[in-house]
Amino acid sequence: MKKILTALALVGLVAIPGHIHAGTGLHMKCGAVPATDPRTGEPVKPCGFETQASFGGGMMFEQITGYCRSCTKLVYLSWTRENLPEHLRNVVEFRPRPKPLGEIWDSKTGEVRTVWACPDCKAPFIEIKSAKDIKHCPRCNRPGFGVDKTKPVMMFD
Repeated sequence: MKKILTALALVGLVAIPGHIHAGTGLHMKCGAVPATDPRTGEPVKPCGFETQASFGGGMMFEQITGYCRSCTKLVYLSWTRENLPEHLRNVVEFRPRPKPLGEIWDSKTGEVRTVWACPDCKAPFIEIKSAKDIKHCPRCNRPGFGVDKTKPVMMFD
């Protein structure tokens, strides 16, 4: 019995690092360091904004994440993967890739960024590829927004 349990444990350890996931769900929050209001000298607390965020797609779909300033929330666009196996095409409702609104050139990075339409209000937004790309809180615009390490991480395929 001990040999069987040891073998199962080893198989589990080998299988976990080799597992590939397509997307990640994270709990994020504003952790901006309290500052002082330059007009009043009073301390300004973090805004307390918290949200669930997911980055990446799944086995059958692709997804982009962005922040809509008009709706003041994270938004998502998703569509069916083009390389979906034939036997799954009849099982999954096909959603075409959305058309972008246009492109902009980011003078800070030299990167050409695609601009998308918010699925709710049609206002423009730019893709956020990972949680590491968010340096400032989208609500209060102060540094310190990030993953809440006290909450679990969800990985999906």
